[in-house]
Amino acid sequence: MAKTRLLLIGAGGFANVWVNEFLPAFRDRIEVVGVVDIDPETLRRAGGRLGLTDAQRFLSMEEGFAQTEADACVIVVQPFLRWRAVNLAVTHGLPILAEKPIADSWETSLAILNLVRTTGTKMAVVQNYRYSRPIRTLKRVLDSGELGRINFIASRFAADYTIDTAGGAFRHQIPYAMLYEGAVHHFDQFRNLAGADGASIAGFQWNPAWTTFANDTTAAFLIRMTNGIVGQFEINHLARGTQNGWHEEGYRVECEHGAVTIDIDGCVRTQVHLGDNRLQVTDVEPVVGDYEDHLEVIHQFLAWLDGGPPPETNIEDNIQTAALSFAAVEAVQTNTMVDIRVMVEAGLASITAGDAALTAC
Repeated sequence: MAKTRLLLIGAGGFANVWVNEFLPAFRDRIEVVGVVDIDPETLRRAGGRLGLTDAQRFLSMEEGFAQTEADACVIVVQPFLRWRAVNLAVTHGLPILAEKPIADSWETSLAILNLVRTTGTKMAVVQNYRYSRPIRTLKRVLDSGELGRINFIASRFAADYTIDTAGGAFRHQIPYAMLYEGAVHHFDQFRNLAGADGASIAGFQWNPAWTTFANDTTAAFLIRMTNGIVGQFEINHLARGTQNGWHEEGYRVECEHGAVTIDIDGCVRTQVHLGDNRLQVTDVEPVVGDYEDHLEVIHQFLAWLDGGPPPETNIEDNIQTAALSFAAVEAVQTNTMVDIRVMVEAGLASITAGDAALTAC
């Protein structure tokens, strides 16, 4: 089978991991035929790592799309650049694999959905947390039915960040950065574990007196899913006690016949109350897949291009994760319970070819 020819948009920051780890892992299935980055030194390093000639390295997206014979593109640039990148990909007829989130606003996310939908462009979003070993293991317990019906899902992200350790000091200046860029992973897990979309959300966001951030660092949310399951989400970028940082988040799912948890050690455990304060705790055998995390997302995308089914995180599905994330921001801005179903229905109704929302972007 011929290799899929990929154009990589973005090579600095987290895209550097794509250059050094993710894409090389699929060298038997892909050929990177071009890379774009606005920084010449970043472009030079990435091009060298990927074995690209000077003619395959581009300082602008326009040049990269116009001068590269590619079968698909991978977009790993900041969210405010997504509309431009997706437009260029659609113009050149390329399927898209884009890092989360879809875009930097609900309106632009809807516009991108409309664009790829009306042009028949394949687009998937990287929600790699669905495919971590602990989450897959927890999900298998829930899907098996051994604990019965789900009642409640609690999730905790807590990390002791300073001005130098939050993924770049610039994030200390971006309003709602932890919700737009980070918590989208966790909101996606509520959908994944509950097997439903968000119905409504309420919450608070605040900043303690000792913060080094210009904007709020701590938040708490209550979420009701469309199947009635309720979720509680704690997020704290200045946690001074037990840490539950990236890939070490805490989850507790309370069910009809017991609970299943993940904590910082990554071990999935079931807890069944036997009466008289006796608790039966069992470590669950991990689910091991051929691919995990980002690699599973890439695998599903390549299989889709080869005629397989759409990835779980295709844009038609992932728009619901975007809705939950942007509804969380609206909830803390307005101090109200946001009806996500109304928000989604209104948004989807508004996106038609030539819609003003598309033109405005």
